[in-house]
Amino acid sequence: MFQAVKGIGITLAAFAAAFALHIVGGATDQGWLFAIAVALIYLIATGFPAIALWVSGLAYKSSERANMVYTSGVIIGSGLTLGALWATNGREFAAWHFPLSIVLVAIVSAVILFIRSRVDPASFASVTS
Repeated sequence: MFQAVKGIGITLAAFAAAFALHIVGGATDQGWLFAIAVALIYLIATGFPAIALWVSGLAYKSSERANMVYTSGVIIGSGLTLGALWATNGREFAAWHFPLSIVLVAIVSAVILFIRSRVDPASFASVTS
């Protein structure tokens, strides 16, 4: 269980750090810092499930625990992505934000999982943790 909590917790902490960085960049009128922070916010939010799984050290679809981390990550990542889209759209929701947040999480997480499979092929082995 520690692996699951570690993966989700560290990924949430990374998102919080990127969010704090965007506040600092905006408050100090440093456009470059703000832009980097917003890019990190979107990367972490949309890739949340895959990042949390990678940080946890669990292999993709290797156990119920890995499935729980990934499923929780999809829910958290979709919510964070929805919030980022809301903020980018002048703090107003649009109907397209809801499906787009899920699609973005699916695409970015798939890309991260693909990269992980190339960097660490054992992460897709049938391992139980």
